[in-house]
Amino acid sequence: MKILVTGSAGFLGSHLCDDLLTAGHVVVGVDNFWRGKEENLPTHKNFQFHECDLTLMNPSHGVQQIIYDVQPDIVVHYGAINGTRYFYDMPYKVFNDNVLMTQNVLKGCEWVKSVKKIVYASSSEVYGPSPIVPTKETEPMILDVLADRDSYSSSKVSGEFMVKLWSKQNNRKYLIIRPFNTYGTRMATNGYGQVIPEFIERIQSSDKFYLFGDGNQTRSFCYVKDHTQIVTKLIEDVEDEILNIGYDEEITINDLAKTIHEIMGIDYNPSYKDAWTNDTKWRRPDLTKLKSYVNHEDFTTLKDGVVKMLKDKQ
Repeated sequence: MKILVTGSAGFLGSHLCDDLLTAGHVVVGVDNFWRGKEENLPTHKNFQFHECDLTLMNPSHGVQQIIYDVQPDIVVHYGAINGTRYFYDMPYKVFNDNVLMTQNVLKGCEWVKSVKKIVYASSSEVYGPSPIVPTKETEPMILDVLADRDSYSSSKVSGEFMVKLWSKQNNRKYLIIRPFNTYGTRMATNGYGQVIPEFIERIQSSDKFYLFGDGNQTRSFCYVKDHTQIVTKLIEDVEDEILNIGYDEEITINDLAKTIHEIMGIDYNPSYKDAWTNDTKWRRPDLTKLKSYVNHEDFTTLKDGVVKMLKDKQ
């Protein structure tokens, strides 16, 4: 199959492209290198790349034209502004750009009849501070319009609505995935990345190691290759579904930091800063529905995944 992937130079998108190519698909990548890197792109003979800003509204010069030219069978939309600090530093841009990107991708798909399915990467952030853990896909999405942090989750909720309504109106199939915390090689470490690479960077610097909050927040962490192997299996066969993607073992942020220090051979003596405003206290997916579609038992352990990240940084 021919599969177009937005965000293909980013963390999740680039790894997904690798796995789709290994599975025998022809893959077309789209990215603007805002956070993604050229070195993340595959060099496979069945991969082609288009540099493009997904927020461009001009149909003849943006992603809509690329989709028309490529005529893909499936479009996988990973492209988005992500990273917790962005949610606080530029909330309007996060919401506005993410919604615009999804609108433009859907407009491009609407004109191209070869596109049979849209796969939309939403987020576990749509659950907000859910009191139910582990969290099922049927739990309500909790948003606070007064919280800047919810700029990202609101953009993902809007995207889910757009994808479902677009699919119904145009008689196409959809798959919405809600990734929980994912980590691995190629993650950004510029102060706007996710917790594990930020911890590694912080430990390697001369600054004193610190945590936001008391460290008792809990998360479950899925290694990137587990995520992309699962999604590769889902893409062709699963349709008109919403699925949590992740690993269902929970760990406190304190224990996570302690584990990374142990792996790196450094004593753990943290200081603590004020917690992020509206930070979620706990997050773990219920994977019952996912496991009814995919048998993926051999998850990468947290220690093994962190070791792989450290080797990649050497």
